[in-house]
Amino acid sequence: MSIALFIALPSFHARNVIQLLAISDATIAFGFWDILENLLAGILILLTAPAQGDKPPTLLVSHPKF
Repeated sequence: MSIALFIALPSFHARNVIQLLAISDATIAFGFWDILENLLAGILILLTAPAQGDKPPTLLVSHPKF
């Protein structure tokens, strides 16, 4: 693909590809920052929160009984 870009666009250089990848990598990292932060906060709450009542908290979803 990069060879085709070099042929089609003679002013296109490899450093442009590297810059584009760096910018897109930073954009994706900032986009996932909130998701990862919330995931880690949820795991910490599960590990450190005291159990309420006499049943320990479960990680599985309980299905209604018919």
